[in-house]
Amino acid sequence: MTKKFQALQIKRQFISDKIIIGIDPAKNKHQAAIINHYGLPITNSFTFANSKQGYLKLLKKVRQQTEKSNNKNIVFSIETSCNLWCTLSYFLKSSGYDVLLVSPLTTKNSRPMLNHDFSRTDPKDALIIAGSARDGYFDFYRDYSSDIKAMHNLSIAYDKLRKNYVQQRNRIHSLMDRVFPEFYKVLNLDTRTGQYLLGKYFLPSDFINMDVDEETKTIEKISHKNHGREILEHLKELAAESIGIPMEENEALAERLILNTWLAMLVTIEEKMKQIISEIINIAKQTPYFKIITSLRGISDNLAALFIAEMRDLSLYKHYKQIEKYAGYNLRQSQSGNYVGPRHINHIGNRRLSWILYRMTEETVKYVPEVRVKFVKRQLHRCSYRKNIIASSGNLLRLIMSMVKDKRCYEYLDNGCFERLHELEKKYKRMVELKKRRFEKVA
Repeated sequence: MTKKFQALQIKRQFISDKIIIGIDPAKNKHQAAIINHYGLPITNSFTFANSKQGYLKLLKKVRQQTEKSNNKNIVFSIETSCNLWCTLSYFLKSSGYDVLLVSPLTTKNSRPMLNHDFSRTDPKDALIIAGSARDGYFDFYRDYSSDIKAMHNLSIAYDKLRKNYVQQRNRIHSLMDRVFPEFYKVLNLDTRTGQYLLGKYFLPSDFINMDVDEETKTIEKISHKNHGREILEHLKELAAESIGIPMEENEALAERLILNTWLAMLVTIEEKMKQIISEIINIAKQTPYFKIITSLRGISDNLAALFIAEMRDLSLYKHYKQIEKYAGYNLRQSQSGNYVGPRHINHIGNRRLSWILYRMTEETVKYVPEVRVKFVKRQLHRCSYRKNIIASSGNLLRLIMSMVKDKRCYEYLDNGCFERLHELEKKYKRMVELKKRRFEKVA
């Protein structure tokens, strides 16, 4: 018996003798269906309001229909659609009931199984949710500590701000592509110098009339002398030969107002991101995992804190493949008889965690032998950077889980990995040199 089936059997044993209330949550009214341990409906499906009075009505209805049962023999299964399930789950858990969470993907795939019909109605979905829980296709509701919940909520906010930051940066890039596209050949918008200059100038004519001597002092101070007079003179040269679209006074004023808006939002988002990540790091440092994960060279405080925030509690995971699956990096297989299809990444998982894990692997693959050996080996077989980074994430997770279980920081263990990596690096270096020669010949 496989471990996956064992886990399913444990869930089925837990719910085998219980009355199940399946709930399909909605914005205003939730739909509920009650079934017994045989899977038969006890009463007709009913609705209750998404309010305190509605929740009390639900408990009253359940008690009427299950007078002979105590709270331990009654479980609530709720579909985790959007955030509509959160308040109801907390209320039921606080009232002393077990709460089970059913994935919307399970509900979607179970609809045609009920009556060979793809129709979707609230009463049908409520019954399917209860039936799915009875079959063991659920997860247990967990209430974490206040620090873990704070970290997780801050991580979600940080991810949304990060996406907004990229959106604002792309908007500015789009505007400058029309007005002065040569600007990005010299400066990047992520630099303070770039933001400062765009705050004062944006048309090629603005840069041509710019006082180089005065601005040199300012940008040297802003960039800590990373940028200076040469940058400004280069910008003036490019502005003189710019292919940007000329603008009349009214149009230029409008574009200036738009650019100022995007820049102000960019700066605000950047400041808030720094505040949030600082708070996440402060909370993450109180956990025993922060010091362990940051001991791996390449993993910054930011990435370690975000990883801990998304995982919530690493002690709940017994195997690294559980984290891999949670991130959506597990492989989807297709096999029937003698046919074995290609394996692809599942992509069904926590998108925030997948981004964090990708960044962590991208950095550790440069320094950590246990991770790099997998990356170089795959690069020699087939040169595909992104795919090989994702494939190497399994080695990183295996290493992290080993360190967490042993409660130790990273130190290289002589298991022959370094010698294998040394040989692979020689082959990889030769392959890169051969590719360079080919490109030079083509050029």
